[in-house]
Amino acid sequence: MTKFQRILFPLLALFILAGCANKPNTKLTIDPPMAMPQQDPGLMGATISVNSSDIRPDAALAKVNRDGQLLVLTPSRDLRFLMQEALEKQMRARGYMVGPDGSINVQIVINQLFADVKEGDLRYNITTKADFSIISQSKNGASQTKNFRSSHSVSGAFTATNKNIEKVVNDALADIFNEMAQDTSVSEFIKQNAR
Repeated sequence: MTKFQRILFPLLALFILAGCANKPNTKLTIDPPMAMPQQDPGLMGATISVNSSDIRPDAALAKVNRDGQLLVLTPSRDLRFLMQEALEKQMRARGYMVGPDGSINVQIVINQLFADVKEGDLRYNITTKADFSIISQSKNGASQTKNFRSSHSVSGAFTATNKNIEKVVNDALADIFNEMAQDTSVSEFIKQNAR
């Protein structure tokens, strides 16, 4: 290896690493704990179908100004599938069977999920608002909409990191999952209308 090559390879590695360091991470890891309801012994093996919808006008979870650049932070996985997975797990835990042609169609709709990040000279404030609907429709034409809402705020010193934002969003979603697990109105609707 020549002297020139010994100098060139470390310099090349430094440039590559410097290029990687300049690219900010714009993905947020959304992985809230999922509360599970107790099994309902009164269920008669009803099959339901579950799907999801995201009607937010913007897929961003937060928008943050870092080093004079506006960063749009998005989830690392599709929130529709996360919410659908949570609803399916909760319904199975109650004792329902989930399949493509259920007697009741249960849809979870993401109406709002956004972290408002405000940064000053010495402090930051993050407020997350979450708003979801569970729409149940039976084949006999009956329907029911149940709304779940949560809001979380946190303040801290200096600037908000992605980890700070992830925590507030995950806390808001954990509240929603807990409320869904405690709620019996969706299950009661299914029991009354599943034929």
